[in-house]
Amino acid sequence: MKQTRLRRAARILSVYRYNFGVTPPYQVIIDGTYAQAALTEKLNLAEQLPKYLGAPVEIYTTKCCLDELTKLGHPLYGALCIAKLQQIADCPHNPPRGAGDCLSHLARRTKKEKGRKYLFATQDATLQEKLRAIGGIPILYIAYKTVLLDPVSEATKTALESDKGELETIKELKKELLGEEPAKKKRKKKGVNPLSCKKKTMKKERVVKGSEGTKTANGKRRRRKKGNTGEGGGGATAEN
Repeated sequence: MKQTRLRRAARILSVYRYNFGVTPPYQVIIDGTYAQAALTEKLNLAEQLPKYLGAPVEIYTTKCCLDELTKLGHPLYGALCIAKLQQIADCPHNPPRGAGDCLSHLARRTKKEKGRKYLFATQDATLQEKLRAIGGIPILYIAYKTVLLDPVSEATKTALESDKGELETIKELKKELLGEEPAKKKRKKKGVNPLSCKKKTMKKERVVKGSEGTKTANGKRRRRKKGNTGEGGGGATAEN
């Protein structure tokens, strides 16, 4: 079950990594509701988030989130303590806004800018819907005593389809301006050279008969050894 959960997270993250530039180390912004859920479920976010996301994680919150937790008072004191341990993400709101407005503003900004890309961790259902509607924003939440990634939203899928359509339009414009691209000829797959499959044969020497010997194919003369004949001395015996 744990491996299935991690594989699911990796698949969702790959969509944001390759299409929206969300890369490790992952920068996660948490709000008060997420900090409270982590406290209730006794989850150590500094340990659980890197394990679940499979990469180093930097955890942030905002001044607006801290201000909201401070105003809510004692019931959320534990969540405030957790939030104060995190880094502070830069938000332009002065005076502070509600956490939902602050994070949705940062989400829109992070989608447009090429720099820092945030993952947003919240239990606030209203904020989650706002983030889904923006598209291209990874959303984390806590359920079943564990950290989970929200499935890819419809707005994100629409953005992906729109990008594909833009690529096709660019290709069509290039064709109109530069003309049709010549179709590339497919190279036929060459077969095996039949000559390379033949067994090597030794050249036989051609024997050419000569009067005094034999000639080989390369023209060299091979002389025949003469045996003893009657013409040589001592080759024949005298008759009695």
